[in-house]
Amino acid sequence: MTVSFSDRAFDTREPNQPATVSVLLRELGMAHACVEKQRVALGTWLMIHEAQRPLRISLLKNGYGLLLKQVDAKRAKAGALA
Repeated sequence: MTVSFSDRAFDTREPNQPATVSVLLRELGMAHACVEKQRVALGTWLMIHEAQRPLRISLLKNGYGLLLKQVDAKRAKAGALA
């Protein structure tokens, strides 16, 4: 079976994660998608993976701070319910 970049991006066992939002968008196959589709893809990825510090910084510097805040709130709420 061939694994594509997008499959690798959603593999939670992947030890290394992209350090920048542009690399993550490329891995998700969303580099040239409209901003709304990119936001949805990033939100989905962030609900599955906990962004490490370099990626969080890149998200903040590239205008995804609100998305990051929303995902963090959803994860905290889900954790409180568990």
